Amino acid sequence: NLSEAEKRKVSFSIDGSIKNGDPSHDALLKSNDKQQTIIDMKDDAYPFNTSNDDIRKAHNDAILKKIPIGAQGSTVLVGEVDFLEQPAIAFIRLAEGIVIPSLIEVDIPVRFIFLLLGPKLPNIDYHEVGRSISTLMANQQFHNIAYKAENRKELLSAINEFLDDSIVLPPGDWERQALLPIEEIKAKSEAIKRRKENALRKAQEAQGIIVKPLLSQDGDKKPPFDDPLERTCRPWGGLIRDLKRRYPFYKSDIVDGLNSQCVAAAIFMYFAAVSGAIAFGGLTGDKTENLIGISETLLCTSIGGIIFALTSAQPILIVGTTGALLLFDESLFEFCKSMNIPFLTTRVFIGLWLGVLGVLIASFEGSVLVKLFTRFTEDIFSTLIVLLYIMESMMNLFAAYGKHPLLPDYCMNAVTFPLGQNDTFIGDNSTDVSVDVVKIPMKDAHGNPINQPNTALFCTVLTIGTFAIAYYLRMFRNSQFLGRSARRALGDFGVPIAIVIMVSVDYVIPATYTEKLNVPIGGLKPSSAELRGWFIPPSGIPVWIMFASIVPAMLVYILLFMETQISELIISKPERKLKKGTGLHLDIVIICLINILCGFLGFPWMCVAAVRSIVHTSALTVMSRTHAPGEKPHLIEVKEQRMSALFVALFI
Repeated sequence: NLSEAEKRKVSFSIDGSIKNGDPSHDALLKSNDKQQTIIDMKDDAYPFNTSNDDIRKAHNDAILKKIPIGAQGSTVLVGEVDFLEQPAIAFIRLAEGIVIPSLIEVDIPVRFIFLLLGPKLPNIDYHEVGRSISTLMANQQFHNIAYKAENRKELLSAINEFLDDSIVLPPGDWERQALLPIEEIKAKSEAIKRRKENALRKAQEAQGIIVKPLLSQDGDKKPPFDDPLERTCRPWGGLIRDLKRRYPFYKSDIVDGLNSQCVAAAIFMYFAAVSGAIAFGGLTGDKTENLIGISETLLCTSIGGIIFALTSAQPILIVGTTGALLLFDESLFEFCKSMNIPFLTTRVFIGLWLGVLGVLIASFEGSVLVKLFTRFTEDIFSTLIVLLYIMESMMNLFAAYGKHPLLPDYCMNAVTFPLGQNDTFIGDNSTDVSVDVVKIPMKDAHGNPINQPNTALFCTVLTIGTFAIAYYLRMFRNSQFLGRSARRALGDFGVPIAIVIMVSVDYVIPATYTEKLNVPIGGLKPSSAELRGWFIPPSGIPVWIMFASIVPAMLVYILLFMETQISELIISKPERKLKKGTGLHLDIVIICLINILCGFLGFPWMCVAAVRSIVHTSALTVMSRTHAPGEKPHLIEVKEQRMSALFVALFI
């Protein structure tokens, strides 16, 4: 028999047994054990129709997917009421989390409840108090204390500690540029706190008080691995320490690599590595007159990759030949050619000296010098690598315009020869023999066609098309089309997709000539089988060349050191949260030993490929999927394992 307005009234009870230590508050609530008040709720407080419930549930399910499994909730309830003379506050921690329907936006167990009710007062904004409590509960340090607090004093101490670490800006118009970055303020605050703790610890130690070691945030007494850039002051001390640090994780490196993400990363990196090996192999063949070509580069990438993946201290790095080493081989070939010195035999002794230099410098822990590298050094080196890639591709494109310029007439060489026996003779006697005129393509000194129509234009179209497809597929990854997995797959495989599409375009237009890579026909054999075999004998050169080879070996070692160590520093940045450590000394020694093999087999030099390694690490990175809506995803972990790099080398 109630009216509609009365049906929307609910009974709200306040337990009179709650005390906050305030006598006036106790007097207010002592009249009845249960004090009941009727509160009129607004018409739009809760949606009652089924359609709105379904929409709300679907929205909540989307939020629930962003919340980690096992999370617990806190509810903050504040409001103004007329029946109280002073504010009443309760902070409740339940013995265990309980799902309370319709209390919070998503159905997760509630562990903390904060309740604040009071009359309208000029000096209290209940809404702002609620926001402050919500901020406190969102702070990790505070809610860790709130879980374990046994009395009110511990909570107040936690609030004071939170306020000590907080930065408050008074109301006003602040220029964003005038404020210090929050990272800088936080670093200064932590430095001050550490300085105070160190001073207190030293004072206690001077008084003979035993001080426990400082704990990290995770409760560990020491970091998961020691600093690889610290000297041990023992011969090969850093190398031995790298072995002891990294090889205990060998079993987990294999087990952790047997998952779908590592397999996907291996397939993706295969296309990146094999396309790079073919491209650099073709370029090396052009620069060395095919003494080192695609066959050698593919075998080098495969064998070197297998050895490095099985033995290295940082197996997520990808090894291969790079632009800087290609330029060195080009310069060395021109020098040997001008001095009439065997090019491949000289490389054998350069490789031997590389092994000696790598082991010798590791005995003095030379890799610790990389701590002198600044972010500026890394950026300059990365810029150099990028410019080498870009310039090499542009030089090839310009070379196409040089070999096939724009001409008013593309007449080819006309060659005449007598007709065959089955052809018709013209004239009354045998002296009147007809000839046939055939036009054949013009060729350069190496037998490659030149002055071909449309070739330069077609090469330009293929170059721009490959770049455009790869670039826009990469941008497509951040778009809103298709699903997340489909966008990520298209973005990751943008380069191989672009290569396959433009090679197919070249294949279906055979009328226009384009230069192809020089690959040996008839199986796996050296690029110049008539000039060399698989093994390069270390003989046939003057003795002084054997010792003089240490000079170019030092230059190669500088390139290997820079590329390998800087790539390792970029991979091992703290924000990547690597847990198994790294090994700067061990990895450079392994690279140098691999290059001894490269010298004897006539392979191009090997080192860590920076671009491929960074892309590989990105493919192995696990980002959060439980971040709040609108919040940027954060890095959870990197799959540190050996299997993906090993699979890439085996596929090649």
